[in-house]
Amino acid sequence: MALWTLSLSTTVRSEAAGFNGLPPPPRSPKSLPHLSLAKPSWVVRTESNVRKKRRKKPDPHCVVCEGSGRVDCHQCCGKGRTNQVHAEMLPKGEWPKWCRTCGGSGLGYCSRCLGTGEYRYIMGFQFMNRGSNESHEKKTYFGQIEFPKNFISYICLLEISSAMQINEEHNRASPADSFSQWSQWQLLDSLLPTGGFAHSFGLEAAVQSHLVSNPNELKTFVIHVLENTGSLFLPFVYSASVSPDLETWHNLDKILDATLTNEVGRKASTSQGSALMRVASAVFSETSSLKTMRDASLGSGTISFHHAPIFGLVCGALGFDSITTQRAYMFITMRDVVSAATRLNLIGPLGAALLQHQVAPIAEVALEKWMNRGVEDACQTAPLLDTVQGCHGYLFSRLFSS
Repeated sequence: MALWTLSLSTTVRSEAAGFNGLPPPPRSPKSLPHLSLAKPSWVVRTESNVRKKRRKKPDPHCVVCEGSGRVDCHQCCGKGRTNQVHAEMLPKGEWPKWCRTCGGSGLGYCSRCLGTGEYRYIMGFQFMNRGSNESHEKKTYFGQIEFPKNFISYICLLEISSAMQINEEHNRASPADSFSQWSQWQLLDSLLPTGGFAHSFGLEAAVQSHLVSNPNELKTFVIHVLENTGSLFLPFVYSASVSPDLETWHNLDKILDATLTNEVGRKASTSQGSALMRVASAVFSETSSLKTMRDASLGSGTISFHHAPIFGLVCGALGFDSITTQRAYMFITMRDVVSAATRLNLIGPLGAALLQHQVAPIAEVALEKWMNRGVEDACQTAPLLDTVQGCHGYLFSRLFSS
């Protein structure tokens, strides 16, 4: 309605201005005042004049999903929610609890055609009866070769027993692997005095600047921190874990010190790194190389002890693989940010645990995106976080160091 009024007023104004301020010429008594409307230059496209691309149905199609590739979700029975599944509509005042398996769509991939919609034969063995006129014994066919049923049963039993034996040997971990897992859990434990809980990764400054004020904004902040951690710090963690030696660590430390432009973030990285190196060299005494490298670096005076290379160095010296090392670094980053949010009273302990569980799949996606990259690919993906963290030193009252 506002657009129509504007168009009419513009047309009347243009006609009135065409006489250069002079009175309009006299009109005949029969002529009536009229309004002219300009032809619109825009076109509205609706569903009636837009051709929709329809997926061609495979021929032959799957007998289970009938070629669509989708079936009802087994968790929510196609409802998209997990509460009151038997009812068509929820009672008044009750909110739906969306299914996490299908994401609330109520559909899942067909297990027969794997979501392709194409016809697939049943996989397995086929037992056929040749008829009473040839033989009363049931026989099994593999291709064009005919075998007795007893022989096939014996072969199947041998395969099952060998598979069970392989699984038992695989599940039986060696003492060295078991001890490595204990060391890994201790390295990720919050009781390890590395000073990680004294830093909020700029969250406290974001709260005081009103960038984060509710759980939804907190979740977005955590996701951006994880994405920035994967793009900027994971290359240093990966390079140090692959070759945990003194020369590689010193080179990575100097490169990261030149890369970080935020003074607050640089101090946080060096304080956590020096604490981790001190604790690791004292606790994991079976790896004497850690203490040797720390003593040699303290005397040089040119090493800043940044956290990311030292974390990769410690994990590589303890025998962890590179994938586990990078996933562990993403985990401790998420753990420290969520803990800072709890201390700032942004979220409760139960809500913090729920938030950490919800963000875990997103962290895994970020890990797969940025893992196994060299330091030449390190980059900053969230410059606003770097700016907010740099403002932490200007806060009047603060709880965290960074």
